[in-house]
Amino acid sequence: MACSDRILLVVLAPVLLLLGGCAASTQVGMPAAGMTHARGPWAEVPAVEMPTGDNSIPISLLRDVAEALLKLPGAKACDPATRRPIQGLSTEYCSTVYVAGGRDSLSWRVASPVRGSHEACRPFFEVEDEDFAPSEVWVVGYVHNHPCAALPSSQDLGVWPTDAFKPFVAMAEVRLIPGNPAPALFKGAAIEMASALVAEQPDGTRFILRYFPTGEVQQWSEARARWVTLGTCSPIRPRPPFKSVMPQCSAGGLRLIEE
Repeated sequence: MACSDRILLVVLAPVLLLLGGCAASTQVGMPAAGMTHARGPWAEVPAVEMPTGDNSIPISLLRDVAEALLKLPGAKACDPATRRPIQGLSTEYCSTVYVAGGRDSLSWRVASPVRGSHEACRPFFEVEDEDFAPSEVWVVGYVHNHPCAALPSSQDLGVWPTDAFKPFVAMAEVRLIPGNPAPALFKGAAIEMASALVAEQPDGTRFILRYFPTGEVQQWSEARARWVTLGTCSPIRPRPPFKSVMPQCSAGGLRLIEE
């Protein structure tokens, strides 16, 4: 390596660390042409066995997802001046969340993530699990990251694994239970549909949100050791040029709890 090359690397290193940190060893790719399903489980995230004390996405699973997802290249890359994602560098990743097994032995799992762009990713709502047959797999939502720690957009709240849900017409009246074709049950209790968002703020603190087709958006509080509802929101239909649109929320806008 030439001396000038070594000098250039030294100069660029702090900038690269500021924008996104070191690249993770996990290989994550774009979906192949014609690919219709995700593959699971993701080896980086251990399965969580039921019961968990919660019939929606458990915090123990989401903590592990956040740890793995936010290490991926570009997952935290953000322009420090504008607090906007950087095209070609910032990256959103989507990982399908599902339950697998039987009514007396069920586990929460996530599929290997799919890399999106600097401002969006498209989850799969069909999973091929290496341990279970398709009849023993139920997709309940997805989890993704926001490189600049933005709150959920209308686009986020409008994506659900069912054709029956029309977010820009009306929100669901119940937390929809996915079918396969039968509903996902654990010892008679229905599994609730939910998706999640993980992100890291400029000071290094992380937050984890989950949200439901009924519109509730919840944040996990470490201090209170429980989920706290931030508000109930409805997505607003985006218009050209189809940039990120904030949802309409009951309290006027979502605000993270401070701990």
